[in-house]
Amino acid sequence: MSNFTILLSLQKIAGLLSLAGALIVVAVVVFLLISATKEEDKTTAKEKVYKLRGRYLWGIIVMAIVLLFISFKSLPYSHSKEKAAEEVTVVGYQWLWKMDKGVYNAKLEDFGGKNEIELPVNKSIKFIVTSTDVNHNFAIYNSAGVLVTQTQAMPQHKNILQYTFKEKGEYQILCLEYCGTAHDFMVGIIHIN
Repeated sequence: MSNFTILLSLQKIAGLLSLAGALIVVAVVVFLLISATKEEDKTTAKEKVYKLRGRYLWGIIVMAIVLLFISFKSLPYSHSKEKAAEEVTVVGYQWLWKMDKGVYNAKLEDFGGKNEIELPVNKSIKFIVTSTDVNHNFAIYNSAGVLVTQTQAMPQHKNILQYTFKEKGEYQILCLEYCGTAHDFMVGIIHIN
């Protein structure tokens, strides 16, 4: 089943759940309108409304929690247990990317990577992504301009992104987090051979 078909079916499920929720809201409103026309004292009516409102609220909370746990399996990244063939340190600066093979644990100001790197095709690559100044977003696009993977680059924090490039070619790295005036020029290249 293709990703588009899965996405389409998820949209249908979301639409049906939204419709069901809307119908429940309409039913509650109709019930309240019908019950409000009957003669009864305000205290009794208030108790009924508060009791119904509490049940409705707990129903929504339970439904949200169930849907949250069901949707966890649909997260966009696979949780690969395979060992990475290569590790690449990526450091974001205003306004450039620096990358180098291996794990770098010294002062980031001394990091000597370049904004281009060559990596192998069909090998798991572990990117260790950080930043020296502000938040950036390390986003990798294929030659067709399609986003293939991404993660945040944050100062004083290392995010791990593991990805396997399935096709040879040039992949462009862009920053998706607005990081200042030269944000548009923050570009890097990954050559996959």
